[in-house]
Amino acid sequence: MKLAPFPVHCLRLCEPLPFDLLDAQGQVRLATGDTVDYPVQFDALTRVPLLAQEGELTAWLRTRLAPIELAPAPPALSQQWRDLVDLLDDALHGLSAGTDWRPRLFNVHGRARALFEQRPDASLYHHIYEAGHSTQKYSCHHALLTLVVAEHAAAKLGWSQPWIDSLGRAALTMNAAMRRLQDELATTHQKPTAATRAQIDAHPAAGAALLEAGGFSDRLCLDVVRRHHDAQGDGEPLAEQPPERQLARLLRRVDIFTAKISRRATRSPMSPVRAAREACLGANGMPDEIGGAMLKAVGLYPPGCFVALASGELAIVVARGERANVPRVAALVSPRGSPLGEPLLRDTAQERYAVLSAVTPSSVKVRPPHDRLLA
Repeated sequence: MKLAPFPVHCLRLCEPLPFDLLDAQGQVRLATGDTVDYPVQFDALTRVPLLAQEGELTAWLRTRLAPIELAPAPPALSQQWRDLVDLLDDALHGLSAGTDWRPRLFNVHGRARALFEQRPDASLYHHIYEAGHSTQKYSCHHALLTLVVAEHAAAKLGWSQPWIDSLGRAALTMNAAMRRLQDELATTHQKPTAATRAQIDAHPAAGAALLEAGGFSDRLCLDVVRRHHDAQGDGEPLAEQPPERQLARLLRRVDIFTAKISRRATRSPMSPVRAAREACLGANGMPDEIGGAMLKAVGLYPPGCFVALASGELAIVVARGERANVPRVAALVSPRGSPLGEPLLRDTAQERYAVLSAVTPSSVKVRPPHDRLLA
């Protein structure tokens, strides 16, 4: 076996290796499939000569370096989601018959779905962190967060693609009749007037009517928008209800969950654990069909939320784990309460790093290095 020097600048945190890395004595330092999960481990490895089988290394470098040389770097994921918020806002602003708002809406839907499918954990991280920290363009940000959670939960329920398509369109358009009002309510400290409350109560039916008048022809979506605040049928087996009722029940529950973890001018966001308990669990403390699908979709500690670890550290969840209560996290604050100079990945399956509880965003006085964590 002919060995060649491994270029240490190609080593990446959390990226599985496709072949063994050996030291100068021929001892395996990292085996195929291993990952370097901690900056200290990473630094130690980059200080010693590493070797790999020449044929495997050459083929790997060819595939790895080609995209860097031939293709421009894509925009940051967070920026892509912010662009979709703006595009959705523009599409719904032009909602009327005779305009091109429908293809623009479908474009947002397709791009959002593709982006989530490419990077689901990173997308959840972006949306849930943003929901807890920002009220800008609240209505459209909330719609996109609701979209990704609802469609992911619907897939867990085994629903057909046409159902999921209609559900996603309903998530994007459910607040069409109060989009600007919703943005204002998220940023004002004033209590809603009686007239405002009446507009809020009427928005499901008004939204469906507005969409229909604008030429929208997805009847299932229209029915779901019309019913998305209706609690009728909760607690009954899903299979015994018509499609529009099943979709509306899921959308309503996801809407509640995502609203609870979102910041408003008048209140701080609720911790995702408490929000999940209120939105996903029944009176018996167990999740029903919809609650179970939602927990499978986002986890008990979804990406983008903050948690306290048994080590005394505060961390941010960067990805879901194999089990709902064992997420992948990066520690940001030491047990003494001081910011860590570098985020440290922690294995919450280990007892000393187990998640003790979720914490509110206001409890963590550190701004995470999002681009590095999402990379």
